Amino acid sequence: MEHRCSVRKPMEFQLMLYKHGLPVQRAVSRNLGLGGMLIDTGTTTWRKNEYLEVEFIGADGSPGMRVPAVVVHQSAQGAGLMFDGIGGEQRRRLRAWLFSRHDNEKSAGTLAVA
Repeated sequence: MEHRCSVRKPMEFQLMLYKHGLPVQRAVSRNLGLGGMLIDTGTTTWRKNEYLEVEFIGADGSPGMRVPAVVVHQSAQGAGLMFDGIGGEQRRRLRAWLFSRHDNEKSAGTLAVA
């Protein structure tokens, strides 16, 4: 059963995952919504309810916005994350990415993270 609070759009870009403030893994997003995202973690699995921080990597490889998230499920498709306590500015930036002119295309690492 689907329990999402927001629509997700296919978007593919690079991420860095952090645990306790330390970088632990690179990942790739598969879809993004205001409430969360699906990420491809390769062979790494994360436990349900595990807390992470997700950093969006810009097209030029620069670090960008970091958001807190909770793992809500893990499957062969990847890890489903729900954002946890994001601020107004973070929400505004997510909304801008989701509803940009290119909202019908898969964005391959082209986020403007500034």
